[in-house]
Amino acid sequence: PRGAAFAARGSVRTAAAAPNPFADLQGKVAVVAGAGNPPAEGHGIGAMTSLFLARQGCKVVSVSNVAENCETVTAAIKGEGLIGSAYVADCTKYEEVETLAQSVKAEHGKVDIMINAGIHTALPQGFAKMSLDKWKLNMDLNLNAHFYLIHAFLPTFLEQGHGNILHYTTFGSAVALGMGNQRHGYFAGKAAAATLTRRIGIENAKKGVRANVVSIGYTTGPLVNRAVAKVGASIEAVTATRDGNVPRGKQITPEEIANVAVFLASDASSSINATEVFADGGNHCATYGP
Repeated sequence: PRGAAFAARGSVRTAAAAPNPFADLQGKVAVVAGAGNPPAEGHGIGAMTSLFLARQGCKVVSVSNVAENCETVTAAIKGEGLIGSAYVADCTKYEEVETLAQSVKAEHGKVDIMINAGIHTALPQGFAKMSLDKWKLNMDLNLNAHFYLIHAFLPTFLEQGHGNILHYTTFGSAVALGMGNQRHGYFAGKAAAATLTRRIGIENAKKGVRANVVSIGYTTGPLVNRAVAKVGASIEAVTATRDGNVPRGKQITPEEIANVAVFLASDASSSINATEVFADGGNHCATYGP
């Protein structure tokens, strides 16, 4: 009927006129550390985070210790007509992180968002394989690099009166994760970095700074594919096992993690601070058993 047609057209107009909840990201400067993969691998979590922020209008600085990686995602960003740049730095070296922070501020005049998206090591698996050198490497990559990033960028955030910090961790840093041997250095380092992040958020909230943690569960992507290929395992078998570990029967995707990051980086999440957001499909709520 005619009335229904008018109502339908009205609903379309309403939807089209709905404001973009992430509009505040337009023009913001976002630094994404641990972003990028070689072209043959496709985009992982860090790269997708850079790309999704750029699609919301951010000027994205993608950081990797491998030039090809950050240049690959930057090329994808620019290929969509968006704004991005690549920066090569080893974030386990404070002087390189400090130079990164200074360079971004010098180029853009500000920094709005800092995300530690992919600086980590998850090896070895099993405490018997842990050596003193491997433990130190785990702390350098999983904890110290994040401290360096906060230490280098926080002064700019405080000077500006605003800033947003995100730290990507594994849900294994918050839960026991099964009954078998696990990745002690990875979990311990990331857990400490997550606690540090939340403390920064609490202590600087009145100064306009938020800091949150994204706790990531079983996720598809280049990192898993590379690890499976390295040991000569079947990607189909590994995928089936990992899918089966997630309550919904399917792993999380890098795109889903990037969507969470966009929300937390934007003012749409202004009430969320010093919080660990679990992007794991509910895994952290499940206990071991049938």
